[in-house]
Amino acid sequence: MSRWSVADVPPGFRAVASGDLRMIVREDVRSLIPPDLWQGSAPQEESRNLAGRSRLRAFRLANGETALIREYRHGGLLRAVTGGVFLGRPLRPFRELAVTEELRRRGFPTVEVYVACVRKVWGPFYRGWLVTRELDGARDFWAALNDGFVKGGNREEVLRAVGRSVRALHREGVYHRDLNLKNILLREENGRIRGYVIDFDRAVLFLGGVPRPLAERNLERLLRSALKLDPERKLLAPDAWAELVRCYREADE
Repeated sequence: MSRWSVADVPPGFRAVASGDLRMIVREDVRSLIPPDLWQGSAPQEESRNLAGRSRLRAFRLANGETALIREYRHGGLLRAVTGGVFLGRPLRPFRELAVTEELRRRGFPTVEVYVACVRKVWGPFYRGWLVTRELDGARDFWAALNDGFVKGGNREEVLRAVGRSVRALHREGVYHRDLNLKNILLREENGRIRGYVIDFDRAVLFLGGVPRPLAERNLERLLRSALKLDPERKLLAPDAWAELVRCYREADE
């Protein structure tokens, strides 16, 4: 059992064990989490605002808030072989919780985590889930491009919000291994558009800022995401991408 013990629990969270489940739960929502959530039988609804993201289920808490549950799954060729079964440490949901909470402590805009959970499958193999609070009124960057949110007078402000959010992430020393259009959320707050970066699974933390070569590689990763989703550049045209990068580079000025 020591292999599955939980360490480094962030302030405001508690480690909970139940059978093969190991969870780190935020104290103020612990009583609101349905016990059958991991079986997918808890009351659910579609997530209306984050249509661009995948592998999300939504459920309503007893206090009226909506939470989103994301199951960890491999990408690429491993998805067909191992699906959602993982091996090794640190346990990915717990690591992502730690990174997310540290960023929130520093004031970086990202989502609130409710629960990080792993279920032992066999030996050192496990499945994992992360439960976060739905960011009311938010849409991811890809959905915003599709639904026209970026067009017209919003365009410059949206591109500025995205560029500055990514630059702030790099200032905090976070290299996002999966930075893409679906991991950047946008919403209007007090008449302005604010960007949020999410999904820090496999993120790399540096003391100080992210080294410039890696920061540039992260921007290239974001562009590859755009080209994969929009190969004809109809939604994020070259001039829009150039404007985003300019906002990124000017964010420190």
